[in-house]
Amino acid sequence: MKSPFIIFLSLVAAAFLLATATASGQRVKKSEFTSAQLNNPSVSKITWTTTTINSRFEPQKGEVLQTQKIVDKYKPEVDKYSDPIGFCPAGLERGYPVAPMSNWATDVYLEYAQKFIDTTSRTDIDKNIKVDFALMNFGGMRTEMPKGNVSRYDILSIFPFDNFLVIEEMDGKDVKELMEFFAKTRGQAMSNIKLHIDGNTVKECLIGGKPLDENRKYVIATIDFLYNGGDNLYPLKRSNYLIETHKKLMDIFIEYIIDLTAKGKKIEKAKDDRLIVENKEK
Repeated sequence: MKSPFIIFLSLVAAAFLLATATASGQRVKKSEFTSAQLNNPSVSKITWTTTTINSRFEPQKGEVLQTQKIVDKYKPEVDKYSDPIGFCPAGLERGYPVAPMSNWATDVYLEYAQKFIDTTSRTDIDKNIKVDFALMNFGGMRTEMPKGNVSRYDILSIFPFDNFLVIEEMDGKDVKELMEFFAKTRGQAMSNIKLHIDGNTVKECLIGGKPLDENRKYVIATIDFLYNGGDNLYPLKRSNYLIETHKKLMDIFIEYIIDLTAKGKKIEKAKDDRLIVENKEK
């Protein structure tokens, strides 16, 4: 489903075209004659006038344009997307292999996933599940967090895709394969992991501060795009179970920031060496 902001832009464009068409219909009367009609003796005189149509169209007194009704209907909802919902003192820039934007996003994602499990009313979810790490793709973050006020529109600009939070359990051997895939290709944004890549080899992988264990199971918070094989992360498809939360990515971050602001807190930088890449051939 498209966001109200996108719908509004589409309606504005449609409104302009409708206004132009209405202007043509109301201000210009056009008649077309065949050559036979023009040569008919009964046609003694043809007169016409022209009316210039430009970018300015003034409705007649008392006239309410249909296009204005459409804009007025959606404008209050669209205006909310520009209202501040949070504040980021320094802004969050993007980058690879680590940067404040991706680190902040995955940390929030991890926290939100755990909160979802702990507080959801669904009876099919074990409340003792602990999320081990979060995984997102760098490509899903399209711009940076602005410095100063942050609005819903800013969040939609950063996370414009209809991706959803999914929580899955993976065998340790599959997690190891995933990390080795990152070493051979390119790492992704993660939280609660320290991955050290040297060349095309995993030099160290710590999850929750402990070495990756092939014999245990891990619970991962990720997005449906990656779970379904996006960016070729096929090991994610080998999950033992899957919790489809139906929580859209952009809504998660909007909800988180509103709650953060209500507590009197700001969006702060989060930067560390969770992904170290050395001696990588370019």
